[in-house]
Amino acid sequence: MEKAVLVTSFGTSHTDTREKCLDSIENKVKSKYGSERVERAYTSGIIRQIVAKKEGIHIFDQNEGLEALKNKGYDEIVTMSLHILDGIEYSKLNGKYGKITKPLLATDEDYKRVVNNEEFNNLDGNDAIVFMGHGSESAADSTYQRLQEEYLKAGRDNIFVATVEGKVTIGDVIEKLKGRGFKKILLKPFMIVAGDHAKNDMASDEDDSWKTILQKEGYEVTPVLKGMGEYEFIHDMFMDKLEEVMFLGKGKI
Repeated sequence: MEKAVLVTSFGTSHTDTREKCLDSIENKVKSKYGSERVERAYTSGIIRQIVAKKEGIHIFDQNEGLEALKNKGYDEIVTMSLHILDGIEYSKLNGKYGKITKPLLATDEDYKRVVNNEEFNNLDGNDAIVFMGHGSESAADSTYQRLQEEYLKAGRDNIFVATVEGKVTIGDVIEKLKGRGFKKILLKPFMIVAGDHAKNDMASDEDDSWKTILQKEGYEVTPVLKGMGEYEFIHDMFMDKLEEVMFLGKGKI
C-alpha cells in the first residue's frame, strides 16, 4: 500500500505570505516524502476563486486533491492539516482515503510548545504582546481562552490573546492592559499566514484596526507581519503530527 500526503490549509490569496508560510511547509513535506506523492488543497472556496482569477492557478479543494492523488495510484492518502484548531474549517476535512492529522493545538504538549518558544514570544524590547487570533463560531473558540490560561500558568502575564471573530475581543484585552503600566505593545498574528486579517484588521492605519485602536489608548504599537508558518518550531510541530500518522499502519512511505 502506497501512501501520499495532501497538505491542506484554509489558504491565502496573498502571494508573499503563501510562499513564506504555506509553501515552505509543503516543500518540507515534499523534501521528506517525495514531491510526486504530495499535493496541496485549500478549504476556502473564496480563496481558491481569488487565486484562480488573479494568478490563473487552480488549487484543489480537499476532495479534488484526494482524487488527484488516488488517480496517481496511491492507496492511502493522509490529509495534513495546517489549521490551528478543530474549528469549522478543520471539520470540513474528510478521511475518505486515509487519516487526517491533528490541528496545531490539540494536546497539552502542543500548548506548551507554543507558550514556551522563546523566539515566538520574544518581546523585542516591548512591554507586552497582543496576539490576534481568528476566532471561531464553533466550540473550538475556547482554544484561545485555553491558550491564554497556559500563558498565565507559564508566568507570561504580559502576553495576551484576542480574536477577530471570536469571544475574546481587542476590547477585552485593552481592559486587561489598563493599570499595568505598559507603554509599548508588540502586535502579532496568531495565524498561520499574515494575510488579510493581519495586514488590514491588525496592522493598517484604518480607524478600526487593532494598531489604531491601541494607539488611541495611548500605547506605542509595533505590528509584526509574520505568520506562524514562518517559524521553524511551527514547521516542526506540523511535521511531527504528520510523521505520527504516516508511520501508522503498514503502508509504504
